Amino acid sequence: MSQMSSYRKLILALLTCFFIGGGDGSKSAERLYDKLITNYSALYRPVEKDTDKVVVYLGMDLSQLVDIDEQNEMMVTSVWLKQQWRDHKLVWDPQEYEGIEWMKFEIDQIWYPDLVLYNTAEGSYAVELISRATVRYDGVVKWNPPAIFRSSCNIDIEHFPFDVQLCYMKFGAWTHDGSVMELLPIDGQVGRKDYRENGEWEIQDNPAKRYEEKYACCQDIFIDIKFFFVLKRNPLFYVITLVIPCILIAFLTLSVFFISSDAQEKITLSISVLLALIVFLLLIPSIVPPTSKTIPLIVKYLLFTMGTVAVSIVSTVFTINLHFRTSLSHQMPRWLRRIFLEVLPKFLLIERPQVIEERKEKHHRKQMQKEDQIGVRKVLATMDEDATVGIRSNFNKELLKNTDSAPRNALLGADLRDQHMFGHTAALDGGACNREKPPAPHGSIAGDELVSAQYDIVGMLRESYLRGQMEEEWTYVGLVIDRLLLYLFSISVFVGTVYICILPPSLWQDDVHNQIPKETVHAVPNGTVVSGTS
Repeated sequence: MSQMSSYRKLILALLTCFFIGGGDGSKSAERLYDKLITNYSALYRPVEKDTDKVVVYLGMDLSQLVDIDEQNEMMVTSVWLKQQWRDHKLVWDPQEYEGIEWMKFEIDQIWYPDLVLYNTAEGSYAVELISRATVRYDGVVKWNPPAIFRSSCNIDIEHFPFDVQLCYMKFGAWTHDGSVMELLPIDGQVGRKDYRENGEWEIQDNPAKRYEEKYACCQDIFIDIKFFFVLKRNPLFYVITLVIPCILIAFLTLSVFFISSDAQEKITLSISVLLALIVFLLLIPSIVPPTSKTIPLIVKYLLFTMGTVAVSIVSTVFTINLHFRTSLSHQMPRWLRRIFLEVLPKFLLIERPQVIEERKEKHHRKQMQKEDQIGVRKVLATMDEDATVGIRSNFNKELLKNTDSAPRNALLGADLRDQHMFGHTAALDGGACNREKPPAPHGSIAGDELVSAQYDIVGMLRESYLRGQMEEEWTYVGLVIDRLLLYLFSISVFVGTVYICILPPSLWQDDVHNQIPKETVHAVPNGTVVSGTS
């Protein structure tokens, strides 16, 4: 027990010595505090003469760019608002107070400038946290309270999502005009030493400018400092989720002209693309602020693509109408035949399958004739002259015999091709069955009826052939128009996409800094510069 009591006494003695040893410093600070606060009034400006100005230095350290609310046109920032001035009533000699050079005061115990955020977007105009200010022995007061400000910012959405915004925070005295208080920036830039990066916005510049302004309510000139924020949007998210799908949908429109007019999916695909664009257009108002001053860049591209799709739908309906035309309902004009069957196919690098087949058949026939001529010459060369004459006579007789007994269909096909080549359509106008029949040879009644039936069949075949040729021509005209529209739409979509992509000035130049007004030239009164403003 005696040992425990001795330990207690030792601990009590050490604590007593500690408090007694520190009592002199505490009493010096208390004595200094009483000296400074006694007879001190926070209602009066800290100047020696009424004509003097209080010089207040204002700066800002940015902690975080919390949000840029495009819908409400508001910028939310977390900052330290650095304020600095000189109070001649808070001066002391450190040697008289055991070397004390700094003192802490509650900010509401001393005078401080009534600086407010002029362009606030909500009810908080000034710093709400009542923190302590640091006072130096020469009267320099430093107060760096933290605050979260919601300032209004005019959002320019013309080049969204490749836009650059210019926002600012305007601070100034509410009751002190320029004749009683001078306001100067501590630094030319907003401090970003402890800044946490924002995922969507990149701060390109943060200049601080001083301005003088005269309001309609008052005759005096008020001084304010604006902290500008040059903000460039990081468009990666919007490029992936909005821009690239729109470009793909725009180029998907071109696939409509690759589908045959026989397929019912041709109109279905066009309408599906149009509905997809409408869905994307409905997403835009939830992202950008609703304004009638300008149209966003992405909306312009969507409207351009929507107009392209609408025109493609109309042109698709027209080509389908051409595809299903027949000789019974439409007669092809000569100029249409000239332009779409002869002129345009050469420029569009397309060719009719029938022409290709005829060209191949003609080439094959020439090759066969050459081979036959070569074979006959070889045979004739091996025979004597009398045998040659006999063979030639027999060959000519056989040729005449084959010509007389050739099928009528071959001669009929040649006749039809000749008439079709020269544009004769009398068979459709008057009917092939009504043509004048050649006089039937004398013979039996059954023979005459058989010949008459043969001519009727020939007329029907001729009429069917011409109708099929006319329908094929209308189908080919629709194909030519589809290919022409494919080229035109490809050029328009490509040019429109490139133009929209190079239109934003932020991609190739920076003109936002030119929108920052020049600051007002100021002159600091002699003898009022605050030392240690860094």
